[in-house]
Amino acid sequence: MAVVFEISGRMAMFRKPYTTTSSISYAFPTPTALAGLIAGIAGISHESDRDACFAAYWRKMEGTRVSVSIRNPISWLRQAVNFKDPKEKKRSQIKHQFVADPCYRVYVSGGLEGRLRTYLERDAFVYTPCLGVAYALADIDYIGSFDLFPAETGPVGVDTVVPWSDDMSMDVLESGGAFKELMPYRMDDTRRLIESVSVIYATSPEKKIILKERGNVDVSRCGDDVVAWFPAW
Repeated sequence: MAVVFEISGRMAMFRKPYTTTSSISYAFPTPTALAGLIAGIAGISHESDRDACFAAYWRKMEGTRVSVSIRNPISWLRQAVNFKDPKEKKRSQIKHQFVADPCYRVYVSGGLEGRLRTYLERDAFVYTPCLGVAYALADIDYIGSFDLFPAETGPVGVDTVVPWSDDMSMDVLESGGAFKELMPYRMDDTRRLIESVSVIYATSPEKKIILKERGNVDVSRCGDDVVAWFPAW
C-alpha cells in the first residue's frame, strides 16, 4: 500500500547545492527534502540540539520509498532576502529564486508509511512542515491510502517524476519534452551526501512522461495515478 498527501504553499525553495548565496531552486522537492518532510510530520527528531549538522531521522528511513508529482504549473519568483553580518553589523540583499504557488503530491510506501498515515489521518503533524526553507510554510492535504497494482506492460504514461537510468527510454515527442536534473537522494545522519540520482519530469503537470523502456524502475498504479518509485532508502 501507499499513503498519499499533497503539500502546497505560497512559495518553495529547494536549493541546488552548487549555488552559494544567490540560491537557485529545484522545481520540486528532492528525495532528501521529502525525507525531512516525512520525518517532521511523523515526529522523528533530527537531534540538532546535539549538533547543528545532525539529521538523525535518516536512521529511521530504511525501507521507505517515495515518489512525487508536480500538481501546479511551475512558475518562478525572484526576491531579495536580507542578510545581516553579525560582526560588521551590515545588511545586504541577496537574490533568491523561489517556486511560486507550488503544489506537489507525495507518495510514500513501506518503512514509515504506517506511522505517517497515523498523523495524516488525524490532520496533525509534530514539526511544522515547510517547502524547503523554514519561512516557506506549507499546507498539507491528506489524499488517502491506496493499494498498489502493477502498471500495464508496454509504453506507459507516468504522472510523477521519474528516476532515470541508462537502460530506460522515453517517447520524447509523445511526452511533449522533459527536463532532466541530478539531485541528492540519500544522506547519512550528519547530512553528508551518500548518493545522488538523475530524474526526468514533464514540462507541464498536465503532461505525462511516456516510458517505452522502464529499466529497473518500479512503476505501479496508485489510485488514479501511475507512479514511478525511487528505490527504497
